[in-house]
Amino acid sequence: MSGLDVRWVAVVHGVDRTGTLTAIAGVFSSRGVGFESFATTAASEGLGEIVVVFTASDRLQRVLVRTLERLAATRSVLARPADDPRVRAAAVVRAPGFRPAPDAPVTWSAGDHAADGPVLVEGQLEAVEAVVAAARAAGATQVAAMVLPFEEPDEP
Repeated sequence: MSGLDVRWVAVVHGVDRTGTLTAIAGVFSSRGVGFESFATTAASEGLGEIVVVFTASDRLQRVLVRTLERLAATRSVLARPADDPRVRAAAVVRAPGFRPAPDAPVTWSAGDHAADGPVLVEGQLEAVEAVVAAARAAGATQVAAMVLPFEEPDEP
């Protein structure tokens, strides 16, 4: 990858059937692009959402999106740079005594009962990742994070 590569998040709306995830993964694999994260949401009414975080040039990202859109198993594809403020994430962190920095631009479950229990953190992807990194540095014993699907298309 070159210095011009960007970290992207793509949300693929796909048909809930055998082979959909394999077809999507194959689009990335056949172009030599790995993914940092590949997660699904629960399918509803025969459709599911697949959220993929990957790194690629702007041109390769456009090729990937166009190829994904042409798959029989997909209904729509939206991609945004990972640093776009509309790209949101949530994480559950279990780190005894951990609290995000007061100025962290995230919302999180708080209260006295949360001091040693799991804490839910939600916000822009990079802000959530910073809180997760801080929690791991503070000795987090469990972390689960997910990029949240986004729905609204870019304005023309």
